Amino acid sequence: MTNNYKPMMGGVPISVERLAKGLRALGHEVTIFAPTYREQQEEEDVFRYRTCLNHFIGGIVLPNPFDRRIEEEFVKNSYDIIHVHHPMLIGRTAVYLSRKYQIPLAFTYHTRYEQYLRCYTGNIAKFDRFMVAYLHTFLKHCDFVFAPTAGMQQYLVNDCKVDPARTGILPTGIERENYMVSEAQGEEIRRQYGAEGMPLLITVSRMAHEKNVSFLLESLARVKEKYAGPFRVLMIGDGPDKEVLRKRSVRLGLEDTVIFTGTVPNEQIAPYFKGADGFIFASKTETQGIVVLEAFAGATPVIAVRATGVEDLVEDGVNGILTGEDREEYAGKLTAFLENVSGNHASPAGESNAAQEEGTNALFDDMAENAYRTGNRYREEMIAFKALRYYNNMIEEKRITMENGGQKKRNIRLLLGRI
Repeated sequence: MTNNYKPMMGGVPISVERLAKGLRALGHEVTIFAPTYREQQEEEDVFRYRTCLNHFIGGIVLPNPFDRRIEEEFVKNSYDIIHVHHPMLIGRTAVYLSRKYQIPLAFTYHTRYEQYLRCYTGNIAKFDRFMVAYLHTFLKHCDFVFAPTAGMQQYLVNDCKVDPARTGILPTGIERENYMVSEAQGEEIRRQYGAEGMPLLITVSRMAHEKNVSFLLESLARVKEKYAGPFRVLMIGDGPDKEVLRKRSVRLGLEDTVIFTGTVPNEQIAPYFKGADGFIFASKTETQGIVVLEAFAGATPVIAVRATGVEDLVEDGVNGILTGEDREEYAGKLTAFLENVSGNHASPAGESNAAQEEGTNALFDDMAENAYRTGNRYREEMIAFKALRYYNNMIEEKRITMENGGQKKRNIRLLLGRI
């Protein structure tokens, strides 16, 4: 159950789709309850409930969790698990259905809502207190709570006071196709955007305030002053701020460096990661950063602002680079990265770059290899199998609880063991 889904582009829709795909591949039945969009495509096993507003905060829709058809559809099937991906709106509906029909409820904490709302309200202290209090109450109704990273798990335990025995780490899986892109497909992307003979950087993001894209543009303007050669940047994605950011890019003198590509469908994105030398990222509202793992699957090092979620994946100097949210620091480290990468590309005259001859791009090569190794641990089928083990133990825990008149006699951690 989710408050947003395709055709909206974002981390939660991707996570929901991939988990469902992985579970189905293991032979299980999955129904996705998702809101209605004007541009949606009908899909089997996706139930669309009504929407109140087509345009809400950040360009998302406001779903109607009180749509009676949700329960009508729900009772048509004998579900074993409810897995909800938002604590509000559809989250409350999930709690209601779980309690009424005695079905285990799992929840994945995808979004740092207080940080997201800071971008639109600026009153972080007020929302911090509200969200922690709300989550503390909501999570009491959940049988098990998933965090995408260890850092987020600690937040749930320490700040939201969730029993550690009721938490587990379940990241978003990366599709098998992301690991199987050829060098030729990557080179085609470089040719398409005129990035032959120069470093190519990409970012994949909603073009919205909370993703901190303006920070990247301002940092890139400084990189352009520092770096001696040409380079190309692809800004992939759409959103309410896209046109504002494009104009900002022109004012910063980046019109011949930065290209706003618009949305690239998920099934077509992997060659972009393969073709890129580096993935740049500045969002501080991520709980995991799916695009970071997609970059790793393409053997692409990540240059990111240090933030919760991202720093659980990016190991500074090993599979990428972490910086503070400081434009000069980010620009300096990105410039050094480009100078290292330049050894992989021929000069405009077609001659080998001196850096390549001296082997000074070895650091980049090591980072690329380490990035791929990191990404390999997050394959879609492995994550789905891990989810299945958690689900089975939730079902068993519920069965034992019901047999004992609603009193829990076992701890789910003891049932589960180490995964």
